[in-house]
Amino acid sequence: MISLRERLIGTWTLVSWGMLSEGVEVPVPMGKGATGLLTYGPDGYMSVNIMAPDRPKFVSSDFIGGTAIEKAAAFETYIGYSGRYEVNEGGGFVTHELQTSSYPNWSGTIQKRFIDLTEDRLRLTAPPVLSGGKEVIGILIWNRAK
Repeated sequence: MISLRERLIGTWTLVSWGMLSEGVEVPVPMGKGATGLLTYGPDGYMSVNIMAPDRPKFVSSDFIGGTAIEKAAAFETYIGYSGRYEVNEGGGFVTHELQTSSYPNWSGTIQKRFIDLTEDRLRLTAPPVLSGGKEVIGILIWNRAK
């Protein structure tokens, strides 16, 4: 039988991202239509990047350029993190041990995600976090990349 860890390995594309607060759906930070990639490597490292659709480009073509307003908008429309991961086969969850994160408070933390995996569809559910002043549960649906 193939382990849950082995079944996770590969690259996944974001299908949808939803958030619930007290059982009621609330808007997600990236809005509807966010795109993203999630990769679990056989070496025990993972990476995820999610962004809002139609992110505005900076006026400047300087890589470290951009106005304060442009940089704030870029931060608000993108999240990414990476690090080691471990799968708890019996508990049905994965932990992401973050070494890098676009959200500075997550660097050096462990993020837990509950797994529901069928064939080429992955559902990850996050324990409650604070978002916009509310406790929310994030639910992300991914398809295996082809």
